Amino acid sequence: MTGNNATITESIGDASTVLLVAPSHSCADSTACAELITRHSPPHPDVICVTLNKGPDDRLGGWQEHVGAELPARAAIIDARPVDTRGTGAGAGARAVSSAPSITLESIAADADLLDFAVKIGAQIGAWTDTDHRTQLCVDSLETLVDRYTAQDLVDLVRALNTLCTDLGVFAHHHVDPADCPESLLAMLRPLYDAVLERTSDGWTVSTAESATVEPSFRETVDSRPGRTSREADPPDAVSLPYSFDTVLDLVGNPVRRTLLYELRGRPDDEIPLDELVDVVLNRVSTAPSVTSDSTDRIDLQLVHTHLPKLQEANVIRYDPDTETVTYRSNPALEAHLDCMEMLELG
Repeated sequence: MTGNNATITESIGDASTVLLVAPSHSCADSTACAELITRHSPPHPDVICVTLNKGPDDRLGGWQEHVGAELPARAAIIDARPVDTRGTGAGAGARAVSSAPSITLESIAADADLLDFAVKIGAQIGAWTDTDHRTQLCVDSLETLVDRYTAQDLVDLVRALNTLCTDLGVFAHHHVDPADCPESLLAMLRPLYDAVLERTSDGWTVSTAESATVEPSFRETVDSRPGRTSREADPPDAVSLPYSFDTVLDLVGNPVRRTLLYELRGRPDDEIPLDELVDVVLNRVSTAPSVTSDSTDRIDLQLVHTHLPKLQEANVIRYDPDTETVTYRSNPALEAHLDCMEMLELG
């Protein structure tokens, strides 16, 4: 449908992830961005802006032009531009926007891989899970990453971020300038969103999962990876995470423990013999770039004395030392993060 007779927000309905296809630096693009950010928590939501093509002060200026002088309830800007486009003193780390000290400013290191990129964004999203507001995530603009990563890398990043946002109740939109984005990549990106909002000569064209009757199909009907089915509904006996997002990052931060969780996640409620689990983990980490070869010889001891106790303390597994078996307790919240990590780490 076109947006000539309806506002953008009316056209996209309850879509939680939106691909915004419009020329960068255009009035249409910035106006649509502002409307998407404020659609659920007007006028001042919690906002995370990942900027890939404009400086933080430019982002703030765009907000003030289209929304007003009053700032969002909480705001953070993640500067992911190439280092040579940033000013002096713009290294990695948290600081403040010069014209608005209340806005948190983070930078992603120049040599960051996509896993670092996703973790930085995920950490900021997770830091705000205590709010009553729905966090709004803006990523502007994906085509600027074409020269830094492969098309498949970008697809994996988008899948991971959209899954994370959906599971954590975050509304997200990603910008793409069609003039600078290869058509083949744009075709790969479209099916990954709940809605695609595109600027044409006739105005806005909006396609949603509910209205899509022809290709491309949308994210709910697309397998996340070859050979894998779409995410099933949360099981009724799922164990909730009783701890903070920082604890989740700690659980997945160690490469051996992360690999252990990759294996356990697919075997909920199975009593897995410890020796079998050690063999599987040893085989998996032997090809993982983040694990050194000399560490694999001690993985069995690491599991028993470090990783299994830590996971049991967090209520993720049950380990019986008498029978030497491990049972994983299914948890969709943790699995959302594992999906993100595995997709970016292992492809």
